[in-house]
Amino acid sequence: MGRTWDAGRRARGLAALALLAFLGGAAVLALPYRSSLATVRSYEAASQTRGIPAVVKELENYSNGRGGHYWVEVTGPPSVSGRIGLDDSGPVLSRLHKGDRIGVVVWHGHRTDITFRGHVQQTTDSPTKYPALYLGSGLTLLGGGVLALYCADRLRRGTHESDESSVFDDLPLTGRMIVGACVVTVVAGLVTVDAHESDPLDFVGTWILFALIGLAVWAVRRRIRKWWLD
Repeated sequence: MGRTWDAGRRARGLAALALLAFLGGAAVLALPYRSSLATVRSYEAASQTRGIPAVVKELENYSNGRGGHYWVEVTGPPSVSGRIGLDDSGPVLSRLHKGDRIGVVVWHGHRTDITFRGHVQQTTDSPTKYPALYLGSGLTLLGGGVLALYCADRLRRGTHESDESSVFDDLPLTGRMIVGACVVTVVAGLVTVDAHESDPLDFVGTWILFALIGLAVWAVRRRIRKWWLD
């Protein structure tokens, strides 16, 4: 009786956690994601080919394979002077030298792009990475809510082992797929942030690919196990 009551208490706790995750994910998708997406559309609709003239004072274009330092320090009007961070060497930083004259695009008070001889490169102040970040966060929260609800249902149905941690260990295929979808969402979110993408279909595509791979692995393991037992 005590063990059953304890399992029910944990199930209710997981259900409450699932509700909070659902509400949090929905809030992120409804507010910051939609707002950041509108900001990006406004930014992309503005002209980014003309910039305020500035002169390169210092620059850093270094990568060690695991990361790097990318920035350019410019002198010019107060609105553009100072160090400008970049995500990579890009089409502009890779061509720059000290003393070069470049253009710095200022949008809503942020230095969002640098230009040089017809080439344009976004800076770390560009708003394009935020939609993917919020989208990935919202979908991850929703996925976590699904996992918590799934585990709560397993506890409620009494399919867990006597060890209270077993509900998270040795998950059936359905549970593993949910966990995998959450992991894929996190990884896809990080990748799309760097790629300046924010399309939900990118996440759906990665889910489908993971599901196909997961099902193929499960089918092969089941066939091997059946062959071994026979």
